[in-house]
Formats: sequence, structure tokens, C-alpha cells
Amino acid sequence: MLLKLKIMTVCLIGKSLTTLVLSKIFINNGVSVDIYYSNNKKIKSLYSKNSRTIGLSNYSIDFLEGEKILKKKDCWDIKEINLYKDDNPEIFLNFKSKKSSFFMTTYNYFYNNLETKIKKNKLVKFRRNTNDKQLLDLKRKNYEIIIITDTNNLLFKRFFSKHYKKDYNSTAFTTIINHSKKINNIAEQYFTKFGPLAFLPISNKKTSVVFSVFDRDLIKDKLRIVSLIKYYNKTYKIKNIGELKEFPIYLSLSRNYFNRNILSFGDALHRIHPLAGQGFNMTLRDARILSELIKNNLDLGLNLNSVLEKFERKRKNSNFLFGIGVDFLHEFFKLLNKYNIKSVDKFFKITNKNRFIKKKLEGFADKGFLL
Repeated sequence: MLLKLKIMTVCLIGKSLTTLVLSKIFINNGVSVDIYYSNNKKIKSLYSKNSRTIGLSNYSIDFLEGEKILKKKDCWDIKEINLYKDDNPEIFLNFKSKKSSFFMTTYNYFYNNLETKIKKNKLVKFRRNTNDKQLLDLKRKNYEIIIITDTNNLLFKRFFSKHYKKDYNSTAFTTIINHSKKINNIAEQYFTKFGPLAFLPISNKKTSVVFSVFDRDLIKDKLRIVSLIKYYNKTYKIKNIGELKEFPIYLSLSRNYFNRNILSFGDALHRIHPLAGQGFNMTLRDARILSELIKNNLDLGLNLNSVLEKFERKRKNSNFLFGIGVDFLHEFFKLLNKYNIKSVDKFFKITNKNRFIKKKLEGFADKGFLL
């Protein structure tokens, strides 16, 4: 008589893109997944999908392809990155790759495509939670691990409220510009006196814009923000600009990663300034390490809850250093524009010609700190 092996089950709380990525990793390994989510309209509004785009490093896209989550060919290939200082037309830093610097996709495409795949799998169940008591009751259920991917629930507030935080008093505005057709594989970033402004191609006719504004008066004036996007644009013949979406910018790095069998992950674990487009890449680097640990435990026939402490040891210091590194870049360029320090221009000219330094910077953007 053959014994029927019990399938391990994990619980994911939230219905973000991070949740779906983790779900695919678990079901790839034969682990059952229960996804608990809220229908709260205020929470839904935090994940505005219309104008959100995601930049993926080579390291991230290789991982996503390996897990059969997202194909490289379905993303937009960025070959080159040019950085500018405010009104100076001269490029002060250029990163160019024969292959790809990074890849762009829309949040909408990534989310919907992955959700469709997951819903077809019998190992995944979506369960709507209605109140905090129901979430607390999850602790008593027989889940190997419980993973929290957002901050809008009682479990996060009770067990993971201690964060290193910094409020930038800034707002990120995102939109899509529609323009005349052109070869469009060069990303541009302007370090303006109002905050960093990035033009990120997503097709030959569409380009994503991310404007991180720290000027308090400008934040209140959306018409002026649109005017500034047009002013700094030197590349595109704009047909129209989509609706502006906005979200607050802050640095948040969790002091503890897990509590018993509960793990904090994604935005619940860390949020950084969007100037380098690295927030979701941090999450994917975490997911890659978590995936490796899960596979190792399953191969050895071990429970999954022992993975959590190993995950914290591998990722906590790396994520902290990376978050502080991006924060330093933000403060550096903010100071540079405020005081217009001309002597720094010589440093950038040297850096732009130094292949060794640029390779180190590219590695930092691609893989972060892999300690």
C-alpha cells in the first residue's frame, strides 16, 4: 500500500506582484499556497497599475526566466543609460552595454500575465480575508510559513513595526508619454533642482516617466510638473502625456525579518528611494536567495520554517548597505544641485572615462551587495 505524501502549505498575505512571484516559486517546488487578500479600496489604490513600470536588472531577469515567471523577450531592452545635471546638455555619466543595461516592463503586463499563470495551478488558493481576527487566526493553522508582503495588516503592525525610517518629504510622480515612433533604447535621468527625473523607454512609441520631487510647492502643482517634463524632454516628439500618479517617498529598512514562522517580505521588508529604480530588484534578489534556501531544505527533507533565520542572515546586512547606498546617492545629488559645486564635474569626467569604476557601479546596480 502506497502512502500519500502530505503536501506542504504556506500562507501569503497580500495580493501584490511580490506575492505572485513568491507563489510561483513555491508551486514550482510542489508547495501549496494560500493567498489571503483584502478588498479594501484604499489598499487597492496604493497599487495603481496604470502608469507603473518596472526596471529589471540582468541579474533579476535571469532569475525570473529561470523560475518561468517572466520572459526576457517580453520586456523592453535598454542598451544605454545617460545621466545629466539639471540644465547642462552634456552627459556627465554614460553606461553602455553591447547586450543590455536593463529591461523594462509595465506593472500591468507583469502582474496580469503572472496572475493568469498562477490561477491555473491547483496548488494555489485565493482567500479573501475580512478582518484582523481572521489574520491572527492564521497563526493557529498548520502553515509551514506565513509571509507578509504588505504593511496594511495587523500581523505586520504587531510583529514588524520596528524599522529604520527616513521620510524624504518627497513625492514620486509617474506617467506614460506617447510620442512619435523612434528607436527607443536609451534611458535618461536628469538630476534637476526639483529632484531626479527619469525617462524610461517601454516601446518605440511609449516612454515611462518617474519624477521624484522634493520641492514642496511643486508637489502641489501638477500642471507645472507636466510642463517640467516637457521642458527637460530633449528626445521625444510628444503626442500626449498620461494621467499623473503619485506616491510618497521614504526609506524603510526592517530591523527584524521574521518572528517564529512569520516572514516579512517585499515592501513590508524594505522600501528605498526610486532614483535608481532598484526597489523591486532588491525584492527579486531576496526572492532568489529564498528560492535557493527553499530548494535546499526540500531536497534534504527539512521543514521550511528553518529557512527564515538563514534568509535573514544572508540578506539583512546586504539590504541595509544597499538601502543606505541609494540614500547616499540621493543626498549627494541633492546637495550637488543645491550648491552647484562645479569642482565635482572634474570627478565625473574622470569617472566616465574609467572603465573599472563604471563596471563596479554597474555591478552594484545589477546585483546589489551580495554578501
